[in-house]
Amino acid sequence: MRRALVILALIAIIIVTIIATAILVLTVRKSLQQQDVIPSDIASVLRSASKALVVYATSFSNGSRIPSKYSYCDGNNASPEIIIENVPQNAKSVVLIVYDPDAPKGVFYHWIVYGLKGDRIYLLENASRTPGLLQGVNSYGFVGYGGPCPPPGDKPHRYVFLALATDIDTSGWSSGLRPEEVLSRLNGHVISYGFIYGTYSR
Repeated sequence: MRRALVILALIAIIIVTIIATAILVLTVRKSLQQQDVIPSDIASVLRSASKALVVYATSFSNGSRIPSKYSYCDGNNASPEIIIENVPQNAKSVVLIVYDPDAPKGVFYHWIVYGLKGDRIYLLENASRTPGLLQGVNSYGFVGYGGPCPPPGDKPHRYVFLALATDIDTSGWSSGLRPEEVLSRLNGHVISYGFIYGTYSR
């Protein structure tokens, strides 16, 4: 009887160990995936924020290919429709940053929008051409949206649509801020965030 109890106890320990190991592996894998898609300069801004925002696009699913109509070089450079949900009540504004972490010369910023407000935010297709929308300078060098245009032959690049809920009102910021300035102003003010990414290749 005692031997049977010992065997059952050992089996229980083995099962618990296997489950704990599996959970740890999944957690580490998820963490590595997030680190892979979020570069260090952006990750430092998110250090005290929770991943609670829900971000999705109506024209592509997370991890799928972005339609060429939203490309800077292959389409008409229209910004895709993006929806941001679960914005916390204490958030004063939301910022959207779109970037390519796979660009050959480092992070390439495609779109920066700030001054967004509401508990559920809609950016309709081609919203980047909406008068009055506060937008920063992208890495192409102009204000507004600049779609995917990776070097021909490259493996698919990832384009991250990162939403940041902040405890500051960014609607008073001037148009045309550069990415580094936006990130500097957001440092220590991000309450929660969320992201989706699509891929594109040529």
